[in-house]
Amino acid sequence: MSRFDIPSACFSRLLAGFFFSFALLFFCGQTPVQGEEIKVRNGESIQKAIDQSQPGDVLEIAPGVYRERLEITKAIAIKGKDGAIIDGAAKGSVITITGSGVLVEGLAVQNSGVQQEDSGIYVKKGNGNVIKQNTFKNVHNGIYIANSKDNQVLENTISSYESHFSKRGNGIHLFKGGKHLIKGNEISEVQDGIYYDFTSQIHAAENHIFNSRYAMHFMFSGDVKADRNMIEKNITGFMVMDSEKIDFTANVVSDHFHFRGFGIIIYESKDILIERNEILRNSTGLSLEHGGNTLTRRNMIAANQVGLEFRGENKDNIFSENNFIGNVVQSKISGTDMRLDDGRKGNYWDDYSSFDLSGDGIGEEAYKAGSLYDRLLQKQPYWQFFFESPSVKLWTKAESLFPTFGTVDIYDARPLTEPVPMMAKQDRRRSEGPPIPLMAGMLFMIVSLFVIVKGRKLL
Repeated sequence: MSRFDIPSACFSRLLAGFFFSFALLFFCGQTPVQGEEIKVRNGESIQKAIDQSQPGDVLEIAPGVYRERLEITKAIAIKGKDGAIIDGAAKGSVITITGSGVLVEGLAVQNSGVQQEDSGIYVKKGNGNVIKQNTFKNVHNGIYIANSKDNQVLENTISSYESHFSKRGNGIHLFKGGKHLIKGNEISEVQDGIYYDFTSQIHAAENHIFNSRYAMHFMFSGDVKADRNMIEKNITGFMVMDSEKIDFTANVVSDHFHFRGFGIIIYESKDILIERNEILRNSTGLSLEHGGNTLTRRNMIAANQVGLEFRGENKDNIFSENNFIGNVVQSKISGTDMRLDDGRKGNYWDDYSSFDLSGDGIGEEAYKAGSLYDRLLQKQPYWQFFFESPSVKLWTKAESLFPTFGTVDIYDARPLTEPVPMMAKQDRRRSEGPPIPLMAGMLFMIVSLFVIVKGRKLL
């Protein structure tokens, strides 16, 4: 047998390996074919370049103002150099995407029309598109995505025009479809920052939304995760209506001091997780109205006018290890009886006045929510000036001795006597490098080893 002859067994193994490698390449992600790079200069038509392009091409847009409305139907990339501006002349949507696999990056998009769906970028039945690091201003909606899936909206800056919020559109409007990633966007001066409209399977993370009506508005939507967002200075932070399976994790929701302002409001919704959020300085921190199966745990609910509010009938809701600190009114109660602990641990209430005799961190008496003072504040708001005064404390103590004076029976049977350590800030620092104690420990070990080795040499 010559050295060029291959035994049948070896040949079979080589053939099998070839087919395995081919299958791995095919099914685990093929490298897309890189198309031509096309430069569009100031004064040229971007739409003409789009029409002449092929899937995979990259259009590089030079600085300048391009007064045209674009329509993209194929998988191309449009990348704007600094100063590349697309102006829609106040008619319709500035950019419309009806294809899939499109990238739009680095453009300034301005002057859309003012009709309901007019937008800086309008995605209609387009899947797998990426809209990244663009700036939108003077547009009705910033980005409108309808009947589409698997789109990514990343690190854009979005604002509408100067007007009352009722006349503006939304920063990002998601209608039907789903499986989108909305991350790292800065949204302000719009009606609602992100509007979830009959949509599902959305992940919204690390967005900053401010100076709008609702930061996030959920209508008939579900399976949404909102984490690590900075939500501040809107009328209301999170507005959840007729929705389910919504997770709010490690968000900061602050400074919603409008007289109708809420940090988070849950209305006729169910299966909600509210965990490790900071809900600070709002007219009402957290409000539940006809909410069901809501789990609220390990949140900081502090410095609000009203910390916790219940309206109507709320069923199967669990509260555990939350810190209620410095709220003028801890709880505002109407509706049905409710227990505010999970059976093992309750919450920390800074106005709780009983003792922990057993040393297990849990008070010996139940905490009663919804006092006569709280009810009085609803009718006579100026009584808030007597907050934490000796007379109100005496009143509260007397009420605990005579519980028949109270309102609806809403209580925490396992109140905590010390605040719960919050982890949200620590979680945000994890990506910034190793913590100082760990670095100090490593330095100590290195010095110790040096001393030991050096000492042995001296001996």
